[in-house]
Amino acid sequence: MMHLAATLTLLGSTLAAGLPDDYSLPPAPGPFVGKAEVGQTFPSGRPIVATTYFYWYDAATNEHIINGDGTDALTDHPPTLEGFSYHNVDWHARQLEDMIASGIDVALPVYWGEPSEKPVFGFSDAGLPKLVAARERLLAQGKKPPRVGMFYDTSTLQHNSKHYHADLTTQTGRLWFYGTIRNFFSLIPPEHRATIDGKPIVFLYARAFAKNVDASLFPAAREMFRKDFGTDMYLVKADGWPGEAESVYQWGGALSPQILATAAVGPGYDHSAVPGRTPLVRKRLGGDFYRYSWEKLLGMTPASRPWLVHVETWSEFHEGTEICETKQYGRQYIDLTRHYADLFHAGKQIDRPFVPPTPATISATPDKSNCLEVFTSPADGPTVEGTVAGRRAWSTTANKFSPTNRYMYFNADDFFLSDGDQPVEVTIDYYDAGPAEFRFEYDSSDPALTGLARQFRGGHRQPITGSKAWKTVAFVVPHARFSNGANGADFRLACDGADLSIARVAVRRTRDKP
Repeated sequence: MMHLAATLTLLGSTLAAGLPDDYSLPPAPGPFVGKAEVGQTFPSGRPIVATTYFYWYDAATNEHIINGDGTDALTDHPPTLEGFSYHNVDWHARQLEDMIASGIDVALPVYWGEPSEKPVFGFSDAGLPKLVAARERLLAQGKKPPRVGMFYDTSTLQHNSKHYHADLTTQTGRLWFYGTIRNFFSLIPPEHRATIDGKPIVFLYARAFAKNVDASLFPAAREMFRKDFGTDMYLVKADGWPGEAESVYQWGGALSPQILATAAVGPGYDHSAVPGRTPLVRKRLGGDFYRYSWEKLLGMTPASRPWLVHVETWSEFHEGTEICETKQYGRQYIDLTRHYADLFHAGKQIDRPFVPPTPATISATPDKSNCLEVFTSPADGPTVEGTVAGRRAWSTTANKFSPTNRYMYFNADDFFLSDGDQPVEVTIDYYDAGPAEFRFEYDSSDPALTGLARQFRGGHRQPITGSKAWKTVAFVVPHARFSNGANGADFRLACDGADLSIARVAVRRTRDKP
């Protein structure tokens, strides 16, 4: 969920060139390869708050400020564009000082570097020495800025100056993967690195950009890292990567709190400024969504909850996920983060976690969402929007996994129901043509089921007669859990052989027994 539009425009017209079989890593851009770890380290188990730090902005050149079509690239905006640049040590210093005020322990610069002689994303290497200089300045002033870990933006496995789509099952691919990590830490002196048990922290973004990958990748990368840096990595992988890591997290905390071994929380989401994207908004609700996300985590017992939290994000203005100071929100999210970071660091538990009020009935149409949204992230659930028999509708379409199966996924707002166990009434406006029937399958808490059967519990089956008219069906399903267990969604409509069209879905909480 990152801003790739300009990148794809730049690279899309160039044919893939690949790398030679005898590819070897070029020299690292920085001097700190081979430097031993020094200084303080975080012990595993101690509460740590980290945040992704997007530093790709340069107001002087409009880099990541103005879109290619001349429109504003930022959904939210910094207090001023003066000095707003990855080249500016003063700007980095202000961000680090505000992170201190927020209670942030670790800054994770989002690194789009690559192991090639002329990287496309020049800000990645150019900005890090400025960040280091800013941190050195604050240390000299007696301040305690957050230490620096790596956020590896794996989109560079596909989008890079070599036009190489990395096959991570090959020696060349593994070198490319590791070379990016090496390059990052070559620019960060050991005394500035964030380490857990002496291991530099590496957050790894999605695996989807790799051409191929298997469980041999991480051991190979670790061996090369130990050879160059004298220690192992503390690897926090995005869910879905094969192989063993120290922890696992899920991107998307700005849309919904993700509580895996590492937790992810965020203030909301709005990528309205990003060209070519389907509208997607998680309203901030005056800070209530952020409060809810943190308090969902803090409502867990300290012994059972994750001790590493990823705040998503510090400064991603394109997608409106930033918690740094902005024109729109001032320092509200800096203050909120400090409040919750202090509770988290102190090992406190909240007795009654905050949940904003929501309507008893939520609904979605292609034109309006009320706490319910069609969810297109699962690869087997692509949908298209259009007009069907006079009504705006979603329609299923073919997916790459099956020539016959069709799915349409939906997500309910966490405020409505999350990790629950209660009946809900579902109402669906459907076009009575196409497949022979559609099925309602949902993330449930049914105690009689386990595994996938529980995550995709069968509910109502609706026959389709072929009348070619719009019809409405309502039914009740028991044990609704709605914790994104159905491929990241709360429920789906399934059909076979032909496409299904849906104009409206509504869900009502009910304590009545079905």
